[in-house]
Amino acid sequence: MIAATLLFTALASLSTALPTSSKLDARAGGPAIVPIPSSCAVTNPYPTASSSSQTYTPGPSADNARGYYAYYPAFSDIDSMQLQCLEQCYGYGNKGDCVSAFWAQNLPVPDGYYGSTGGPLMTGCLFFNRTLTPEDFVVAPEGQATTPYARNIQC
Repeated sequence: MIAATLLFTALASLSTALPTSSKLDARAGGPAIVPIPSSCAVTNPYPTASSSSQTYTPGPSADNARGYYAYYPAFSDIDSMQLQCLEQCYGYGNKGDCVSAFWAQNLPVPDGYYGSTGGPLMTGCLFFNRTLTPEDFVVAPEGQATTPYARNIQC
């Protein structure tokens, strides 16, 4: 009995120490955060506001280009979250699947998001599969789309 236990323990130790495949399957979760190379141009398509309190959000003309989107509670480090949204756009899917990102606080959650009825205002990161232009934006309702950040990536 002791010999069988020792043999089993030795084989179990050996089998767990063997190397595994170096190819890992993609995991669930948000898109990878991938730094944008300096060889890529990052441009700002956001329109110039006519007043300091006016903000914009992507309008209906951009709906058919919208891909991945995420909504989450507000963070205190806005600059880092804006950059993370853009770098996640760059890391999303195959290169070129996301070429424009929009990030803002106080965006209405869309109907059906994770089974919700939509409506609450949250921080959002939206990806688009084509470059956005100023004409793709519409004036946001007062108090919505605050601290907006929009960028196109061209590599």
